[in-house]
Parts: sequence; structure tokens; C-alpha cells
Amino acid sequence: MKRRKKRPAGLIERFQTTCGWCGRRIPPDVEVFGGGGKARSDFDLTPHAGHVLPIYLIGPNKTVLVAVSALDSDAKREGHDFMYMTCSEACARNLKAAFEGEIELGKRLDSSDGTGPGRTSGSQTK
Repeated sequence: MKRRKKRPAGLIERFQTTCGWCGRRIPPDVEVFGGGGKARSDFDLTPHAGHVLPIYLIGPNKTVLVAVSALDSDAKREGHDFMYMTCSEACARNLKAAFEGEIELGKRLDSSDGTGPGRTSGSQTK
């Protein structure tokens, strides 16, 4: 008889039980650390409010899970569009630094051609 392969845990369960930076399992009833962030003004997370999303970070070449703040949540009122959770203060600092690195990368890309990622200039070549 063949054993069933374990199905991958749902995103919510993974978010609640896995460090957002190092990927270690976080046991129940253990202190966790984390933080929040604000999405770019041209990126609307409203349709994803209350959900967990995988976010790919270019700099560290890893995907992390974030919980998108519900519209009526304390996190949203405090200005956080999303939250992340880690197993230690060190991992929280590393993940925060990675998000800050992504912001800087985005700013450099935006200023390199004046159009920014995903945007096109008004001129076309024929």
C-alpha cells in the first residue's frame, strides 16, 4: 500500500506556524516577533484584506508570507497594509531589512528611466 503524500499546509497555517525569514517551525504558545509594512500607493491590497499572500523578495531571492491587514483591524488603523511574523528578533530585523532593500531597489528602478516598473512612457518608436 502506498503512503499518501502530505498535502502542503494552507497559507494561513504556514503563516501561523513558520518563521517568515528562516522558515523554521514556530511551535504553539511560543513568543513570536514581527512587524508590518505599507504597500506602494499604486498597489491596491484591498481585494486581499484578511488573507495571507506569498511575496517574492528579489534581493534575498526568497518568498515570504505576509498577512494583509483587514480593513477594520488595528494594524490597518496604525498604517500597516500587511504584517509578517518571525521566530526571533534577529529574523524580524533581517526580514525588515529585506523589505527595506526591496523599497530601495524599487526606488532605483523608478528613477532609472522615469517610468517605473510596469509603466510605459508616452512615446513609441516606429
